[in-house]
Amino acid sequence: YTLDMLSTSTDPFDVARDEVEALIRKVRSMHKEWQKLLQSENTAESRKFQDLQKELAAELSILSGDLAEVDASIKAVEDNRERFHLSDAQLAARKEFLGVSQAAHREIQSSLSSPAAKSKMDEDQKQVLFRRQKQAEETQQRQLAQESKAFLEEQRLLQRQLIAQQEDELLLLEQGAQRLGQVAHTINGELESQQKLLDELNQDIEKEMERMDVVTKGMGTLLKTSNKAQIYSVGGAIVLFVILVFLILNT
Repeated sequence: YTLDMLSTSTDPFDVARDEVEALIRKVRSMHKEWQKLLQSENTAESRKFQDLQKELAAELSILSGDLAEVDASIKAVEDNRERFHLSDAQLAARKEFLGVSQAAHREIQSSLSSPAAKSKMDEDQKQVLFRRQKQAEETQQRQLAQESKAFLEEQRLLQRQLIAQQEDELLLLEQGAQRLGQVAHTINGELESQQKLLDELNQDIEKEMERMDVVTKGMGTLLKTSNKAQIYSVGGAIVLFVILVFLILNT
């Protein structure tokens, strides 16, 4: 391919040289922008930097291929001097162009993989990882705070419900105590009333017992007499006493 290219009427080296020079200008411009982004942006996050680095690497690969073809064409001329009518000065100029172009290629390629560039990109990556870790921790802390707040609110709600329940139970207990007090008061009134009735009954019984004593004494006297009128009077008194006792006990 190189020998056929060199055998044409138009010197292919001139065409290749123009393409290489144009490509070198392009990669140098891209490299300048790459250096600017390397220093001004976080390379781990900058999409623009990452895309530019990929494009620059691809252009350098193309340039490497073009330089390899130029180098092969120069070697072909050196190996076939009788076929190509080039002076030593022309051949030396081509070698010089190749050397300068290869140096430019190496310079840019070395810059992309230099320790300084690698250190900057590693530091950017660490910053991104640190920031993401910090964001994750902050998110976790916010989540824990929200969960803690929700738990406290739930406990406060349960406490309020418990207090309300206790107040309801105390109210019911108070109402029950009031009802018991009322019942006790009513029972006490009934007991006092019954006691009063019992006292009255005792008084009535005592009175009737006194009368019974009189009757008993009368019976004793009657048993000692033969007067029928007295006997009937005493018998009537006894019947009357029995009736009175019966009425007292049933009222």
